[in-house]
Amino acid sequence: MIMHKHKKLFHCRIQTLVSILKEEFWILKSRRTIRKAINTCTDCRRFEAKHPEVQAAPLPEDRLVDSATLETTGIDLEGPLYLRDALLVYLSCAVYRAVRLELVTSLTTDKFLLSLRRFIARRGRPSIIYTDNGSNFTGSNQALNKVHWNKINDDTSVSRIQWKFIPSSSPWWRGFWERLIGLLKTTLRKVLGIASLRYEELSTILCDCENNINSRPITYISEDLELEPLAPAMFLRDIQESGIPDIDQIDFTSLQKDFYTD
Repeated sequence: MIMHKHKKLFHCRIQTLVSILKEEFWILKSRRTIRKAINTCTDCRRFEAKHPEVQAAPLPEDRLVDSATLETTGIDLEGPLYLRDALLVYLSCAVYRAVRLELVTSLTTDKFLLSLRRFIARRGRPSIIYTDNGSNFTGSNQALNKVHWNKINDDTSVSRIQWKFIPSSSPWWRGFWERLIGLLKTTLRKVLGIASLRYEELSTILCDCENNINSRPITYISEDLELEPLAPAMFLRDIQESGIPDIDQIDFTSLQKDFYTD
């Protein structure tokens, strides 16, 4: 009887069925009895079944190892930005989530290599670079492959950059830098709108955006004011310590002398 009424009312929920059946019948432990009957309805079970949760794949090993800031870097090109000859080289750290923004005037291999040289001069040489299969990136990789790296390694401490291209039609591989590119675009859209800028002005604003993105917290923000959340800028500039020495390293004799002297 319960299932007949349930199907007649287009597979209604428990609350509705309890209310309607009470108008005609007195059912002992009505809610429990009706729930038990509805749970046997194959149509309801099929449509209300929970979808299996897909476990997230583990992060690549390159993103989990202890490394210097921007040692493992993802690179993308964006633009033009507000100017016809202003394009952005976006570099993002895969481990500490810091970013570096470089302006270029064109998306050629030569211009990109110059921006990479500036990045290395300022932030140090990365050991691994992730990019997509753009022609400028593949051209840069071919140009770097022509360098006699073995001779350079023998003469200097410079190590070869390992270039890793993400698979074709796999945008999720570049998720760790695409998320921050979206953050940058949102910031520029809100601040600048459709403003007309000169090259130097745009370069300055991008530096401000870079500083803001690197200052964002990447750990849980506690209500305890003494617990400061970590930010990428801390790893770029070294984490500021409180200046309090380790208790085991304090010379209590000199401390007492200072106290009584004062």
